[in-house]
Amino acid sequence: MSLHGLITGYAQNGRPNEALELFDLMRSENIQPNDFTLVSALSSCAQLGSVEAGERIGSYIESEGLTLNVYVYSALVDMYAKCGNIRKARQVFNQVTHRDVVSWSSMIGGLAVNGLAEDAIDLYNKMREAEVKPNDITFVNLLTACTHAGFVELGLGFFKSMRSDHNIIPKVEHCACIVDLFCRSGRLQEAYEFICQMEVEPNVVIWGALLSASRTFSCVELAERAVEKLLILEPENSSNYVLLSNIYASVGRWQEALEMRKMMTGNRVQKTAAYSWIEMDNRMHKFLVGDTSHPRSEEIYSVIDGLGMQLNLDSYVPNSELELLNLDS
Repeated sequence: MSLHGLITGYAQNGRPNEALELFDLMRSENIQPNDFTLVSALSSCAQLGSVEAGERIGSYIESEGLTLNVYVYSALVDMYAKCGNIRKARQVFNQVTHRDVVSWSSMIGGLAVNGLAEDAIDLYNKMREAEVKPNDITFVNLLTACTHAGFVELGLGFFKSMRSDHNIIPKVEHCACIVDLFCRSGRLQEAYEFICQMEVEPNVVIWGALLSASRTFSCVELAERAVEKLLILEPENSSNYVLLSNIYASVGRWQEALEMRKMMTGNRVQKTAAYSWIEMDNRMHKFLVGDTSHPRSEEIYSVIDGLGMQLNLDSYVPNSELELLNLDS
């Protein structure tokens, strides 16, 4: 398999670090990347939120004077937006002379993920004025903008217009946005009723959104219903047990909280390791709690201890709500 194919394969299968390493190897050997390779490399930067890697690729494209198609332009917009450089994303978008639904949708999505909901909606209106027909991705991005801004009625209006005005059948991604929209606004019962009426099968994202909102608003009944579904869909995911256990504990239902802990142990469910990422000197570093695999781990933990002491001196109290309570004692 060629380097081009490997880079694309890594990017599409959640292995962005490997994709970028191969892209750097390709450049070091003076192999010209094609459009698919550029899109995959930019997508990898967006997945990681790697500003430096993304800007290196952007600078490479500019310095080489490469002729780009709309998909590469859209990938550039998406990368800059997801890395937080919305100014550069706008700049690239404005360079696109023949904008299709892909480029418009990418910019709308970029504005949405950066909390610029009104700008995203304004851009959608300009897209309609330009007589570009929206697609399902356009509406995912629009609904995301409404979700982040709490525009419930506007979001519902966009959702209904998909079918009535554009003959687009909502997919599970659109339904997930509506559920999240209700949940973030504290309208949990409406979220649950919407889930029950969905034409597509609710997935773990949808039930997970309801569960998380149930924890926020201490809604035990809906949390139980969500976990019942989640334990069928993903029985080995420890966070479902943890969240419901904490919800029980938060309302003083200690026996039920203990039962969730016992169920987790009885089903041999292990807590999922949560990784964190940080970019330094053009490299992405991945680590988890208690990790000692790094060759400089002693120095790292020394710095962490120092930070912890400083936090104590500043009277900082950590939020431990999401930790599984030690109920065995």
